Amino acid sequence: MVTTNDPDERPTDESTTDRRTILKTAGTTIVAGAGLAGASGSASAQFGGPEVIEVDDGLFGWSADGSLPVTDELFVFIHGWFGDTTVSSQASDVQDSLESGGYTPDEAVAIEWPATNFNYLGAEGDTEDVGEVVAGLIEDFDDGGGGNVRLVGHSLGGRCVYWTATKLSSGYEIETVAGLGTAADGSEICDDPWNPGLSNACEVRNYHSQNDSTVGSAYGGFGDTALGTEGAGCNPALNYTDVDVTASVGSHLEYLGDDAVGSDLADAINSGSCDGDSGNDDGDDDDGWWS
Repeated sequence: MVTTNDPDERPTDESTTDRRTILKTAGTTIVAGAGLAGASGSASAQFGGPEVIEVDDGLFGWSADGSLPVTDELFVFIHGWFGDTTVSSQASDVQDSLESGGYTPDEAVAIEWPATNFNYLGAEGDTEDVGEVVAGLIEDFDDGGGGNVRLVGHSLGGRCVYWTATKLSSGYEIETVAGLGTAADGSEICDDPWNPGLSNACEVRNYHSQNDSTVGSAYGGFGDTALGTEGAGCNPALNYTDVDVTASVGSHLEYLGDDAVGSDLADAINSGSCDGDSGNDDGDDDDGWWS
């Protein structure tokens, strides 16, 4: 069961203010959980699992070691903190939940970036660079004749996907952007830095769970919200939807492969359109870039 929330009804926990506490309250869980996620990965429909593209900071700056496969329907997954060693299985879990929900991409890609870093704030800062590189990959994909991109990120990977939308050059769009338990404050998507990038996507969905104490311990407070726990706390754009999966997701890692998440996102993909029908037809032809 999923619930799309009215931001005026979302609770705000003002007791958590310092994201450095994530190292104390959640570090062990994430490190151990990354191994569990890798062990639980199931076989993807794509033979051999998703293609892995590595994004890293090298001699000449941040870059990718490959390009996105040009196809009609492409699923791209970006992992979070300490998820680089299990990114393939995590991506497969999410893809399997999407396929169970009724959406099957032509190909799948897992973006691997150097997130095994005990400097959490440093890893958080790197998400902007990762997003910029992935934005460039999507622009090349579009220039090469590619079709629809379904971009999903977990935890710090959620930051990456919102940065990706924000870093796109003028004239480029992403069909679906979804964050799962995104490690961020709600204000970051309500205003700067990500709100301007929402116009570069057709459908933006943010999956959050009140049971996600990992994100809740590090973000929100002082009138803000934890994006992956409480949602945005605002209406950042017409194409943005907060999806409450508290009833289904019991912890930070349970978004990966969750049936309710997969079903809701698959339904949104299958029912949405970026070529004229936004799904919110009010008689006004100026409903967004997809109109």
